[in-house]
Amino acid sequence: MNISPVNPIGPAWQRMVRTLFKPFHLSKWFLLGFCAFLAQCGQNGNNLPIGDFGGGGGGGGGQQTNEFRNWLNQNMIAFIVGVVCIILFVIVIGLLITWISSRGKFMLLDGIVRNRGAVQEPRREYRREGNSLFVFRIVLLLISLLGFVIAVGIPLLIAIPDLSSQTWGPAGIVAIIVGVFLVLAFIVVAMCVKFFVDAFLTPTMYLRRVRALAGCKIAWHELVQGHIGPAILLFLMLIVFGIATAIITTVVTCLSCCLTAVPYLGSVLLLPIPVFFAAYILEYIQQFGDDWQFFPDMCSKCGYLRSPESSDICPECGHTNTIESVRNAPPPL
Repeated sequence: MNISPVNPIGPAWQRMVRTLFKPFHLSKWFLLGFCAFLAQCGQNGNNLPIGDFGGGGGGGGGQQTNEFRNWLNQNMIAFIVGVVCIILFVIVIGLLITWISSRGKFMLLDGIVRNRGAVQEPRREYRREGNSLFVFRIVLLLISLLGFVIAVGIPLLIAIPDLSSQTWGPAGIVAIIVGVFLVLAFIVVAMCVKFFVDAFLTPTMYLRRVRALAGCKIAWHELVQGHIGPAILLFLMLIVFGIATAIITTVVTCLSCCLTAVPYLGSVLLLPIPVFFAAYILEYIQQFGDDWQFFPDMCSKCGYLRSPESSDICPECGHTNTIESVRNAPPPL
């Protein structure tokens, strides 16, 4: 079985063009844009600038510090309650965003596979899969937090002798080396896990209608295991596409007077990008055989993307197509 991350580029581009432009329906564009907005919710957050919060002059700093300490001593309970409320609020917002994006991923996939703009129907149909993905992502988040604590905590434990003596010695050097290695390893593992979830797990759950754990086993054994090389190439290809996307997004943002920075409106204006990425992943997975066909509607002779509801006869060249012929079709020029 020849699995290539290059061959799906052409069909994915054709599918994006046909989905959004042939024909062009404004209502469909806005509905798909809303699904893309939900799917990307929380992933493209604004960069929070960290400015200089210090005052102008140096005088009065000590007095302000003493006043704050006195206020804190007098209102310690209120301060703790406020901090706890803020933390709980952030956690609730994070859970809500993760839940929305988990449901939105299936809504976007459904819109691309069925070539339609719909919100309510796919939201209800894939409720179980979306909720399962949400729980799975929360568990992964907790594991990643534990991994980050370990990656940072081990170097701190190693550096305790130098920290206690307030000196710079071998322990500090070893702590820095170990810390850099652990943090880099943590980042690489986190990227690989996110790549697996987005590129393999979510489409598997959508197509096979299974929960997250079952989807992990299926995706790993059938899409990754034994095909590590193509998976790595796919990962690198997505990085290259991501760089190109960042450049395109920057240009469009400047030309549109920062309209793409507006929530939802930005997803609508940049809709071809997430549609292409999703179609590219699905076209890649379709190379694994009949059991992985999301939309077996490409003519095996001319590469024309037919409507899923059309007959087996291609309206472009008249060739009779079957699922087997579609699967073995060469990539269109």
